[in-house]
Parts: sequence; C-alpha cells; structure tokens
Amino acid sequence: MLSIKPVVIMGATGTGKTKLSIDISKVIGGEVINADKMQIYAGLDITTNKIRPNDQGGIPHHLIGVISSIADDVSVPSFRSIATTTAESIARRGRVPVLVGGSNSLMHGFLADHLDPSLANPFSIAKYKPNLRFKSCLLWVHTHELVLNEYLCRRIDDMVASGLVEELKEYFDTTLAHKIGNHTGLAKAIGVRELSKYFGGGMSLSDSIDEMKANTKALAKSQTTKIRHIAGVWGWPVCVVDSTEAIRCHLSGGDHSTEDISWERDVSSPAIAIVDKFLHS
Repeated sequence: MLSIKPVVIMGATGTGKTKLSIDISKVIGGEVINADKMQIYAGLDITTNKIRPNDQGGIPHHLIGVISSIADDVSVPSFRSIATTTAESIARRGRVPVLVGGSNSLMHGFLADHLDPSLANPFSIAKYKPNLRFKSCLLWVHTHELVLNEYLCRRIDDMVASGLVEELKEYFDTTLAHKIGNHTGLAKAIGVRELSKYFGGGMSLSDSIDEMKANTKALAKSQTTKIRHIAGVWGWPVCVVDSTEAIRCHLSGGDHSTEDISWERDVSSPAIAIVDKFLHS
C-alpha cells in the first residue's frame, strides 16, 4: 500500500500559509494541494485571493480553479476523494503532498480516519474525536488577532485597488442571478454577498467594503476557533509557528529585510525543522 505522509498547513486567512507552503515545498520536494473551499473554483481570482502562477516559486499547485464557477458546493466526501487521489499521485512520484488552506472542514474531510457524511459540523460535537488516517505533520500558522485584523483590512484595500470591484461586477453581469442568490459554490465567497448590495443600489461601496472587512475578520476568528478544537479537543498533534512579528513588520511599511528576518526566524526556519524531523522519523 502506498504510504502518504502529508504536511498540513493550517491557519486563519491572511496568516501566511501560502508563503510557508512554498518555503517548505522548496526544501522537501513538496507539491501543494489547495484546501481552500473558494479557491477550488475557477474565477474570482482577486476576490478569493488565489496565488498567481508567477508567485508559486516553481512549486506545482493542485486543486486551484479546477471546479466550474457555476457549480454547486463541493462536498467534503468529494474533496476527500480528489485530494486523496492527488496526494497519492504526488507520493508515487517521490514528492511530498503539502496540504494548505483555511477550510478546516476540508482538512477534517481529508485527514479523518472515518468520514461520517451525517455530521454537518464535526467541530460542534463535543464527544466526536476522530483519529488521523495518515501519519501527518500538522502546522498551525498563528497571528495575534489584533495584528491579523489590521492586516486583513489592509489586504482588502489592496484587493480593491487591484480590481476586486470590477471583477465582481463582471461576475454579476455574466452569472445567472439564481446561482448568486442561492449562495452556493463560488457565490459563498466573501465579497459576493457584500458587493451585491452595492451593485443593487442598496448600500454604498464604502459600506459594502466595510462589511466585507468585518466578515473576513469573523471568518478568521472562526477558523482559529476550529484549529484550537482540532488541537485541544481532538488531540491532533498540531505544532504552532507565529507570524505576528513578520506581519507587524509588513504593516509598518519599513525595510523588507526586517520582515524577511522575522519571517525566517519565527515561521519558516522552525517550521522546516519540524517538517524535517517528521519526514525522517
């Protein structure tokens, strides 16, 4: 039987998971498997914050933009199937699957030894404690909430400057209204519901963007709560690295070298050491 030993990078949106996945993959011969439930759909690249091909550092990335933008929700069992097939393909080529994303429901679906489709929310059941089906290296990229919230607001401003509003306008103009109104699939992406109020004339652009920021911060808090549940209640062996100082340096707008030093000291170097020990154990 093919042995899969995945490296799994968890964390709230904006904490640096994507950057770390590339850093680690370059060292260990890894390939990235996306576990973000919005980035799996084609379209809305700015809104869903997909990594651009020229930012991938030459690392193969899988399951990004592979589902039609008008498809309904991708089920957890479906993701488990396609992610497992992808991980097996990577391992068969002598590479290391590096699963990365903020969708903890997809992480659970891929990693749990037994998947019960009747569990609508596995994080809400106190007595539910799944085991891992693979020997896995679980990394949590954590950022202090106040610093992360400031960064998330800044990131959305940058996304707006990069064409988020125009991208969403085109999406609304070309997608069937009932697909958007049902809020399934890609229509669940933060930005769709909020900007629909602006395009419909019911809210100013400024207020729509503010609502998008508030919902993004709420998402980050929910993601963090679920990771604490994974580590504390389920008892999965989660190792923590902290990107707070690196993000704080980024927000200060100072010398990039200071940010790079903080990132390497607090995040990439300790994470790579953890992964190296895992792979050679």
